Amino acid sequence: MGLGECMDVFLARQPIFNADREIVAFELLYRGGKINAFSGEVQDDEASSKVIFDTFQNFGLETITSGYPAFINFSARLIEEEVATLFRQEYLVVELLETIRPTVEIIEKCRELKTAGYRIALDDFVYSPDWEPLLDLADIVKVDFRSTGPFEIRQLRTVLANKNCAFLAEKVETWDEFHLAVDLGFTYFQGYFFQRPEILQTSGLSPLELHYMQLVSQANLPELDYRELARTISMDVSLTYNLLKLANSAIFARRSRIATVEQALVLLGEREIRKWVTLIALQGMCVNQMDGPISLSLIRARFAQLLAQETALKVQHNSLYLTGLFSLLDVMLQRPLAKILDEVQAQEEIKEALLVHTGSSVAESYVEAIRWHPLTAASRLQIRSQGLSGF
Repeated sequence: MGLGECMDVFLARQPIFNADREIVAFELLYRGGKINAFSGEVQDDEASSKVIFDTFQNFGLETITSGYPAFINFSARLIEEEVATLFRQEYLVVELLETIRPTVEIIEKCRELKTAGYRIALDDFVYSPDWEPLLDLADIVKVDFRSTGPFEIRQLRTVLANKNCAFLAEKVETWDEFHLAVDLGFTYFQGYFFQRPEILQTSGLSPLELHYMQLVSQANLPELDYRELARTISMDVSLTYNLLKLANSAIFARRSRIATVEQALVLLGEREIRKWVTLIALQGMCVNQMDGPISLSLIRARFAQLLAQETALKVQHNSLYLTGLFSLLDVMLQRPLAKILDEVQAQEEIKEALLVHTGSSVAESYVEAIRWHPLTAASRLQIRSQGLSGF
């Protein structure tokens, strides 16, 4: 079984404009590669969960939208799992896919989102009486100008004239279509006439398959064991990085920096932990080839922790562990290490050790023992005996 791999991550964003052609939001779209189109090769659950996961874990919502709200497609399962609440209300517009069936459960979940202050948009809307309960909750109704003719659009506006929602014209490609939408009272506009979707690319990390399965299993227990969850997550550089980045993001209001995996889990709480794990689970498991940087970062992490436990640095073994675990994130993600460490709000002693190779005795000990000297066979055996598989 492999140790995971670094991977290219793709998203597309398309701006949404008002009648003055000013940007008011962005829609975030699934892309499987550099081809700027959705080919339908993945199911709704997978596409939606990947967009959500990559948005706040690999790219960062603030980076993608520059503070504007993000329209993101949600499948029925993601609505039922309440994944939307991983975002703060001001950053997100929950866009319900047209394939969703407006069941009693879906309607109730949307009502809860609405009560909590989230905005709801209905994507590619075609009127049906079944959608009336969701129309009463919707803030925005999106109308596809490619699949709906001018006559049908006028009819729809007449039918929905008494609804307390704004209308968004999507896939607007000509001046005439824009002019028609303005005349019919549409508030927002999106399409090639204004701007094509822009592909964004970065690097991400895939979780280890073994830890992935353990995490899903542990998160579905009736009562969460925070210590065991923290142990599983800490053995995986991808999961640790993603969790600390989430916990230290603007999504969660806090007074102090989150420095350890256990602190992050306590901050999230059971409901949010299960949503986060659900989001990871929907990415799908795959068997990967061993990746050198990931393997080495795990060796460094465990070795540094074992070193601390045998010295006066015992009380700082968690910091040393994270130092080793994060030591090659720049290689894996192909981004500056200083920026990555800022994203997870790493402790100053970790930054000093990894960025300038100076600082406390912890930092100096780490640099000397890990960064410049190879591990002996005896060290590898000790690491293996202490519970780190794969070496």
